[in-house]
Amino acid sequence: MYNIIMTIYIESFLIQNTLINLCLLRLITISIRPRTNIIRCAIAAVFGAVISAVASNVINQHLCINIIKLLCGIAMIIIAFNASVKQTTLCLILLFVFTYTFGGLIMNFASIYYTTEYGIIYSSSISIELIAGIIIAGTYIYEKIVKMLKLKFKINDLIYRITLISNTKKLHLNAYLDTGNFLNINGEPILIIDVNTYLKLSGKTLIDFYLEGGETISAGTVSGQSDLKLIKIDKLLLRTGQNIKTFTNPYIAINACQIFKGTNYQALLTPLFL
Repeated sequence: MYNIIMTIYIESFLIQNTLINLCLLRLITISIRPRTNIIRCAIAAVFGAVISAVASNVINQHLCINIIKLLCGIAMIIIAFNASVKQTTLCLILLFVFTYTFGGLIMNFASIYYTTEYGIIYSSSISIELIAGIIIAGTYIYEKIVKMLKLKFKINDLIYRITLISNTKKLHLNAYLDTGNFLNINGEPILIIDVNTYLKLSGKTLIDFYLEGGETISAGTVSGQSDLKLIKIDKLLLRTGQNIKTFTNPYIAINACQIFKGTNYQALLTPLFL
């Protein structure tokens, strides 16, 4: 048996907890964008640190400390964010999720950690302040990732599964709903595909595509302004939820450029199809 004696200065405790609370509040802000500002978050972070310091020094019952931590978390969320009850609840859930994630990260840096009635005590060659600073810097990377994911989810909400049928060939594609595209002929909607997709569907070569004549249409969409070759195919099947809409002899506009390179869709839909 041996005793571990450790002196924890109140100033260091407050600084460390304030930095950790700022990290947690920033992660919540990035995740769901509640109404807030840096002053409110700073006040909430200091408040949480002060309550933790008082609770750790005054109260010695584990259950009471946990109840105070829960109430402190609720108070921090109310101070930091101007949110509805639903959003406040979500913020509180994220606060505890990020808290335990943060704690696990600190434990990985800690050379020694042990549990007391006041919580977990860490000892590490790397200061908590440095770890918190690194995580705060990392939140900017996290912010970029969240923005990219939100954009990806937004785009995916506008992607539909379609099937093109021409003679005996079927081609399954992802089609992006271009909300600003109302390309049509006499009210009949037109689907835009690129030349590579058309060659797969028709079985023709690129030389055949350029040599064959046909009707064209000028279009300005997310793919740019260009003259597109028009053809008709046998059928187009459009999946909307659990339903499948069938279009007989729809128009297809073919762009000679690879306009969908680097995307997860291969065609452009007009809202007229819906």
